[in-house]
Amino acid sequence: MFKHTAALGSLIALACLAAPVQAQIANGKDKFVGNVIGTSVPGNFSTYWNQVTPENATKWGSVEGTRNSMNWSQADAAYNFAQSHGYKFKFHTLVWGAQYPGWLTSTGLTQAQQRAEIEQWITLAGQHFPNAWAVDVVNEPIKTANPWKNALGGNGSTGWDWVITSYQLARAAFPNAKLLINEYGTENDVNARNQYKTIINLLKARGLIDGIGIQSHYFNVDSMNASAVTTMLNDYATLGLDVYVSELDIVGSGGDAAQLAKYQDVFPAFWNHVSVKGITLWGYIVGQTWREGTGLVTTAGVERPAMTWLKGFVSGSGNPPPGGVWLEAERGTVGTNWNDNVADSTASAGQYVVAKPGQQSLNAAPTTSAGWVQLTLTAPAAGTYNVWFRKKTPTADDDSFWIRMDSGGWTNWNNMGSSSSWAWVKAPATYTLTAGNHTFFVGLREDGAQLDKVYLTTGSDTPSGTGGTATN
Repeated sequence: MFKHTAALGSLIALACLAAPVQAQIANGKDKFVGNVIGTSVPGNFSTYWNQVTPENATKWGSVEGTRNSMNWSQADAAYNFAQSHGYKFKFHTLVWGAQYPGWLTSTGLTQAQQRAEIEQWITLAGQHFPNAWAVDVVNEPIKTANPWKNALGGNGSTGWDWVITSYQLARAAFPNAKLLINEYGTENDVNARNQYKTIINLLKARGLIDGIGIQSHYFNVDSMNASAVTTMLNDYATLGLDVYVSELDIVGSGGDAAQLAKYQDVFPAFWNHVSVKGITLWGYIVGQTWREGTGLVTTAGVERPAMTWLKGFVSGSGNPPPGGVWLEAERGTVGTNWNDNVADSTASAGQYVVAKPGQQSLNAAPTTSAGWVQLTLTAPAAGTYNVWFRKKTPTADDDSFWIRMDSGGWTNWNNMGSSSSWAWVKAPATYTLTAGNHTFFVGLREDGAQLDKVYLTTGSDTPSGTGGTATN
């Protein structure tokens, strides 16, 4: 049966004429920070965000509450706004065991009739939003039971045939969009995460998935720290797919200070992870978010402390200029005389390295790999590179390292200056590199010097905050 869809010509023309508007937070970054749009577009949305997900307007139950009557009005408002501003638009969601039309299961439809309705819904969604950047094809396959999954093949031989069928239909309907999956509760539950990975691998083997959504709501994230976030993201990174933090919200233990502290703890671990390509928050206006305490800006436009910090953190994180490389120390090959993956919520990605107590090499550089951290890098261009360390050196007796590039000689980098918090310092040596692969070595010298991150740049810029996204 035919279902009415709006004319698309004006939308396509609008997209062609649209000029991107700079967003304050993630402008110029290589990943986005987005938010949801509810019943209307907030007037200050573009002050903060540069990616759009409709909160409810593209859920099947919102669009087709009455069978054969499609209401795209709120979805169109969000889509048109994203198109006119050059923001990525994500369709959320096609197949979900909640917020679907009641008539699908309550009016006696056969499985064949249900299947026809599902296919029409997915096809019309693709036709209506041809420029969607991405689609949450299946939402919460593990956590939310789907009472109409048998119309899509049920569990079948794989245990998840209904999910596979959903992606096959979505690939045909949205040929130009990234196909994502979305789930909650896998952040701090290894068993749930392994089940989620099983589904993802089934889709990946069939070429049906382009990215992984981890919702990261407060009821999971508030009980995690940066180290736990990094461990979880490293696990997902083994799948070789882009990761999207899809519904982030944070309360903390209550109040402004607690929310700020939790953002400062976990957000850098999400943002700085190489597999994470974008973060979407699930609401931001106080009193208008789905859970009390998650808002960041009042209706009068007053920012809570976490919002003020978030703006500064993201805008200061930067990207390397042409000829710049960021490296996480703990992701290198770390010698056995070092403590690796030491947790610290203020460190980039929540971890750092430091020589084990008593392991010192004051008069000469280490002679075996046990004494150094080996960092591989790809120089994007030939040139002379400055080197910066993000380090913590509590006293003048633990403020030094040995450094070396490739097979060159060691430089004794002593008297870096003491600091009880993380600080960027510039090395006394520069390195003339060809474009391509190189190896940078950091040797232990004094056992209290802590190393978080390394930045190599052909420019004169001084890094700040936790730096940019690491490439190793």
